[in-house]
Amino acid sequence: MIFLDSSVNTHHDRTKINVPPHPFSVVGTERLALSLQQFSIRRNWLNINPTNNTGYVYIDGTYHEFIIVPGAYATFAELATALQNALNAAAAGIVKIDSFTVTHSSVTRKFTITAQLTDDGATSEVQIRCFAIKSGAMPPGVSLAGGFNDIHEILGGKALKLATDDFESLQNVTGPAKVQEIASMYPASLNTLDAIYIHLVAFETGNFMSTGHEAHAQDDFRLIESSLFARIPFDRSTFTEVHEVVQYVDAGNDMFQSFPLRKNLEQLELRICDAKGRSLAQLDPFQADNGLMAWKRSYDSTSSSHHPHGQGSRSAPSSPVIRRRSEDPPCIFFSRVYCRAQDGGRSQGSRLRRRQARCLQS
Repeated sequence: MIFLDSSVNTHHDRTKINVPPHPFSVVGTERLALSLQQFSIRRNWLNINPTNNTGYVYIDGTYHEFIIVPGAYATFAELATALQNALNAAAAGIVKIDSFTVTHSSVTRKFTITAQLTDDGATSEVQIRCFAIKSGAMPPGVSLAGGFNDIHEILGGKALKLATDDFESLQNVTGPAKVQEIASMYPASLNTLDAIYIHLVAFETGNFMSTGHEAHAQDDFRLIESSLFARIPFDRSTFTEVHEVVQYVDAGNDMFQSFPLRKNLEQLELRICDAKGRSLAQLDPFQADNGLMAWKRSYDSTSSSHHPHGQGSRSAPSSPVIRRRSEDPPCIFFSRVYCRAQDGGRSQGSRLRRRQARCLQS
C-alpha cells in the first residue's frame, strides 16, 4: 500500500509525488489500474469566498463592484446582512444611491433588495448584475474575479455569460423611482460547492466531461477529455463543528477507477478542485503550502488476471511500499493500484495467489 500526504510536496493547489517505478509496473499484456477506495478532508474553506462573492451594481451605464466578506455563513439572515453591508460599501461611491436594505424570505428563499436613491437619482434604474464570462475581454469596470463568479447562484439570479450581454441578473420590479425593489429570480443558496473533484494531472484517466466542468473551456455540446478522476459529493451546505469532515468510502464496486496506458507509475500529480476546475477557495495562495488544505492518499498494489470466460480474480495486497501518515490528518485519500492481464494467460499475481492458498491450507 502507498500512503500519500499532501501536507508536504504541495505548491498552491498541486501535489507531486514521485513513485518508485519497479514495484508499480506491469509487463506483457498486463495493465495497471487505479481505484479510489477512501477519501476525507476537513472543510478548511468558507462557503462564501472569492469564487462566489463578487457582483455589480449597474446604474447609468456604469458598473460598481461589491464584494461580500468571505465567511462561514450558516443562515440566510447572516448572509442577507453581509450582502447589505457589501452593497452599502459600494453605494458610498455612487452619488445617486443613498443606501441598500436586504431581506430574505424563508418561504420563497429569495432575496429582496431595496435601493434608496437621492432626488437626483429617481429617474435612474438600479440593477444587480452577475457575470460568468469564461474568456475574452470583460466589460469596462468588471474585474477578472467578478467577471467569472458564481454569485448568481448565491443570489438566485441569471448570469451574464458574454461581455455583450445587456440584462439584469436580479429583477427590478419597481423601475426608476426614489425607492426601488430588486428581487431574486430563483431560490438563493448558501453555497455553490456541492462536491469535491479529484484531478490526476498528466494521467490518462480515460474519462470525459462536459465543458461546464472547466473554467477555461468554451461552452459547447461536446464532451472533452478530462483529468477528472473522482467526484466526492457532500450533503451539508455549510461548515458545522460536528460534521466538519467530508468523507467517501468505496462500497466495493470500484466506482472511481482508471486504466492508464502506461506500463509503470513514476509520478503522480494531483489537484483537488471545485466543479469548474478551480482550486478550492483558499484564504490565501499559501494555505495549501502550509498544510491547511491537506489530504492523504494510500494505494494498495495488487494484481489480477482475466480467465478465459471473463471471470477475474484479485490477489492479496503486496507488501507495503510507501506509508506517510500524520498524527491528525486533515484529509485522507485511499486508493488501490493493481494490474490486470489482457488475455487468458496466468500472471505472476495468480501464481502468488495459489502459493498463498497452499500456505493457508497447510
